[in-house]
Amino acid sequence: MIETEKLLLEKGYNSFHFRLLAERLEVGRSTIYEYYANKEELIIAYIHSFAFERVEECKKVLQISNIKEKFKEFLRIFLKYSHVQQVIIVLTQIEEELKESERTKPVRELSRQIYLYSLELINEAKEKGLIRKNVNEILISHMMFNLIQIPNFQKQTEEERLTEMLDLILHGVGA
Repeated sequence: MIETEKLLLEKGYNSFHFRLLAERLEVGRSTIYEYYANKEELIIAYIHSFAFERVEECKKVLQISNIKEKFKEFLRIFLKYSHVQQVIIVLTQIEEELKESERTKPVRELSRQIYLYSLELINEAKEKGLIRKNVNEILISHMMFNLIQIPNFQKQTEEERLTEMLDLILHGVGA
């Protein structure tokens, strides 16, 4: 799965082939075909595994009692894996290519669970007075997931970026 991720990030979905993966793994293509019928099946399995691991991480973070720390750790999860967000977009390509979404449904459910966890976190922050109650939680959730995509031009440490992102979410950009 690690090599699948690397190859997807380097080559993209359309250039991803079992031949390349087999070369990286130093195995024959037939070995990969023993486990996966085609590249879509392998990529769906990879994305499912990735999403499942993030759901489990989110569950742990939601157990933190301090709301600011909880928010920061939630952001940390996605900042740490921001490079993989582009791979998740591949899911849409697979659905379009296969002209069906039944096989990707479990992955979509995991993604939805992460989204629901973000809304739970935002609503808790509203209840505790960290976020204004009149700000739409869907907008905040989308803002969180888009903030992590901003390149680190300033070469900040992870902690500096997290602190700045959290400050922006909780206090905005106004004076």
